[in-house]
Amino acid sequence: MAEQQNVDLGELALRLTAFARRTFADFGLRGHDTAVAGVGLSIEDFAWNVLEEYVGGKLEHEASRGDLFSLLATALRNDIIDSLRRAAHLHEEIRSSLRRAHDSTGDPPSLDELPGTTIDVPALLDEENYRKRLWASLAGEPELAEVVRVILDLNLPRL
Repeated sequence: MAEQQNVDLGELALRLTAFARRTFADFGLRGHDTAVAGVGLSIEDFAWNVLEEYVGGKLEHEASRGDLFSLLATALRNDIIDSLRRAAHLHEEIRSSLRRAHDSTGDPPSLDELPGTTIDVPALLDEENYRKRLWASLAGEPELAEVVRVILDLNLPRL
């Protein structure tokens, strides 16, 4: 415990966070707000969890066995690898919130993609046109299309 008194935890946290970011990148997880799917832990979460284990005494550092950062970085990397192997991570489907580019199936562009297009409000509000646009947007999503079909057929605006 006396050794912990001499450690700058702020600097150690920054170094561990940088190491975690590099480890995430090694496994193809890139981006500032990246989290491990199914586990929900971010880069900072992993770094602070390892620091918490060290400060709480769960991880003990022996100077004769190497540098403190090496011990914590190894524990951090192992935690990340363990979370990537968890069943929750392996079975969760990740979908991007970004719009997909139109593929070669000939999907029509949306109204805001066409330059100089005026919006026909009555046509937008027409229920039949709405359903057509809805089904077109669900073309590649059979499971989601089935849920929407049940909602529309039963006229359930809220579940």
